[in-house]
Amino acid sequence: MAITTTIEITNIDAKKSLEGKDHVITSISFDVSATDGTYTHNMNGVQYIPFDKDNFIEWADTPEFKAQVIEWTKPYSDELIAECTTVVTELAKDEDETLSFTS
Repeated sequence: MAITTTIEITNIDAKKSLEGKDHVITSISFDVSATDGTYTHNMNGVQYIPFDKDNFIEWADTPEFKAQVIEWTKPYSDELIAECTTVVTELAKDEDETLSFTS
């Protein structure tokens, strides 16, 4: 079965104002998950965002900005997703069994 992965933003810390810019994101907390429908593994992480006045993107409550925030969590979230995927793959190998005598 195919493994599906997700990234969920759980918290965004920001400065109200910094060097003339509003809503300056300083860190993004997120959860990642991998599942094959039977087995699931989750991990969480925090990505700190350095302030760059020249490349600042203003906060917006839109799907496009949410996608940008998820992009900012990479490559750390990609590492966590790879680890979750590895755990699910190992769990799915079904290497354990229960043995019993017939008589």
